[in-house]
Amino acid sequence: MMCKILGTPVHFHARNLSRSGLAWSLALAVPFLAGACAPARAGQGSRGIETLVADRAGVRMQWPARDSVLLPPIPAGALAQDSAVRLAMLRNPALRASLASAGIEAAELWQASTLPNPVLGAQYGSPSGGGTAFSSVSLGFSIVGALQVPLRRRVAAAELSSAEQRVANAVLGLMDEARRAYIGVQHAQQLLELRQNMATATAAAAGTAAALRTAGNISALQLASEEATAAQAAADLADAARDVEVARSALSRLLGAGVADTLWSVPLLLRDPDSTAWQVAALDSLALARRLDVLAARDAARAAATAVGLSGRFRLLADGTIGIFAERAPDGRFIGPTASVPLPVFDQGDAAMARARSVLRERVARHDALVGDVHADVRARLAQLRSARDRARQLRSVVLPLRRRVTEEAQRHVNVNDISVFTLLQAKQAEFDTARAYLDALRDYWNGRSDLERSIGGTLPDSGPP
Repeated sequence: MMCKILGTPVHFHARNLSRSGLAWSLALAVPFLAGACAPARAGQGSRGIETLVADRAGVRMQWPARDSVLLPPIPAGALAQDSAVRLAMLRNPALRASLASAGIEAAELWQASTLPNPVLGAQYGSPSGGGTAFSSVSLGFSIVGALQVPLRRRVAAAELSSAEQRVANAVLGLMDEARRAYIGVQHAQQLLELRQNMATATAAAAGTAAALRTAGNISALQLASEEATAAQAAADLADAARDVEVARSALSRLLGAGVADTLWSVPLLLRDPDSTAWQVAALDSLALARRLDVLAARDAARAAATAVGLSGRFRLLADGTIGIFAERAPDGRFIGPTASVPLPVFDQGDAAMARARSVLRERVARHDALVGDVHADVRARLAQLRSARDRARQLRSVVLPLRRRVTEEAQRHVNVNDISVFTLLQAKQAEFDTARAYLDALRDYWNGRSDLERSIGGTLPDSGPP
């Protein structure tokens, strides 16, 4: 725990201040200094955020010191999804800016826990036309500032909690973005592979058509049609290669990669959907308990409520000092207390109270609106996830096997010259379209799963099979 002299005016004057007067003044300051230690959270940096993220995402992070500029390198070779997410959390510049903003709130808590510094004053009067010279020294603490420290600390602590939750929520959002970008790279790579296979098949068909046209077995129209199909497949292949680069760029941005960070790669295959089922009521309750934006809005409302109490308690006493003085004058020695209190003639704290109450109403309304959004979001995300999983299963288990069977049967008929090779190519095209639809469904499922985890504020719970 870090301590600092956090003083609050207690005013005293001293003209040739006696030892007993100094001792009295120090004794008066001791009770204030005893509570002058700043809370541990004020200097803990990002530990609160690390705990929030670990509790919700199961990922234990330790961000470097706030002044560190060293970033972990992006390794060459295959990059697993978990590794990509962790690197994004450590390297992403936008997230590092958010972490710094939490440090600002921690500093505010530190400041709110600190009593005002003692004010040291001095004056000297020289004789002018007779009289005796005198000097005066004063040391003061603001007593009202001291009385406000506990409430100000509570307000700042709530604001820090809200800030930590907002930043931790941004961390979870970045994790979601990184997972989606990683899945995007896998999806684009598999589509590129499909396009390459299709381009090879259509180029072979165009070559066969050219040979048949030379032999006079097909029309010029048929040849032109096959050549156009092959040319279109080559153009689609170029688009697929572009999509891979775009997807890699999106992931690279989240990783905070530099120009030279190009040696990383992503494994090719998307995983099949799992068989876990979740009930909407359970996820809805989990979201309200774990979502950090909801907790941040709740803490912000609590901070506003505390601020209303602070404004109301001190609306007629904005400032004030107490103290002690001791002096020696030609006509004797004097010692006694001093006090000063502003008179609430013009400013009676009405504006401060109105502002505090308006802030409270605003924050409560925003919290209630967010809760409604959470209910709707969880239901929508769960419906999207179920739809993508059902579609992926249907395509994988039913449609793709049927398309492969059609292609195999077409190949047999081509082998005995029952149908043309172009009919076989059409069957292959239909199989390609189904495979692409399956890849799209896989991408939608894993993106939907990540979105649902984002909606409930953490990893999905285990459940029984559907």
